[in-house]
Amino acid sequence: MSTKHVRNAADLARFGCSLKITCMACGAANTMSGTEVARRCGASASLDRLRARFKCKRCRLSVAKLTILPPV
Repeated sequence: MSTKHVRNAADLARFGCSLKITCMACGAANTMSGTEVARRCGASASLDRLRARFKCKRCRLSVAKLTILPPV
C-alpha cells in the first residue's frame, strides 16, 4: 500500500483530497476541495504558506489548523 505525500495545493487536487480549515481561536471551520484551494491560492502554494494565508471570517485572526481529508 502506498502513501501519498501532500505538500502543496496541486497535490491536494491531484489526489482528490479536501482541506479542512479550523480556526484555533474561535473554532469556526470550513472545508474546501483540492481544486478549489489550487484555483484560489495557486497550485504551487505549500501547506505552510496556506496556513499563514487563511484568515477566519468570524474573528479575523490568522491562526488556522489545516487537516487533509482523504478522497470520498
